Amino acid sequence: MVKFDVIAKDIIEKDKFQSLRGEPHHGLSRYDHVLRVAKNTYRISKLLRIDYVSATRGALLHDYFNDDDYNNTKGLKKGSMHPVIALNNARREYYLNQKEENIIVSHMFPLGNVKPNCKESWVVTSVDKSVALYECARYKLKEKFFVMVTVVINFMLT
Repeated sequence: MVKFDVIAKDIIEKDKFQSLRGEPHHGLSRYDHVLRVAKNTYRISKLLRIDYVSATRGALLHDYFNDDDYNNTKGLKKGSMHPVIALNNARREYYLNQKEENIIVSHMFPLGNVKPNCKESWVVTSVDKSVALYECARYKLKEKFFVMVTVVINFMLT
């Protein structure tokens, strides 16, 4: 059994990956989001006895882009285009097998154009959606809720 930290080390130590710490995503950083997706993918893939190494690597790289990468693609929708950008970025810096490539490019299915073609891709797609839902509810909506409560309280006090 290969530990998560061993699988993730060569990816996490790259400067571009570290730059994801400064990219907002679902109310926190893109770095935190991909780590949460990757750690959950690692656990689930091991339980399912599938290729947890490829699944974990693909999960780490599924959102491997920063806003500058996206801003250079004018007129394209972020939801459907960012998997291609993430895949191209990952290919430039890492050796990827076919499963890892499919995981990255298909993780937005059914919103993207590419369907997952292996169990590992389906796991990452599912985990990413559940983690995104959790993060949006926990961080984005909570923040908006407290702003609304503050406005209402201030209105009542004046």
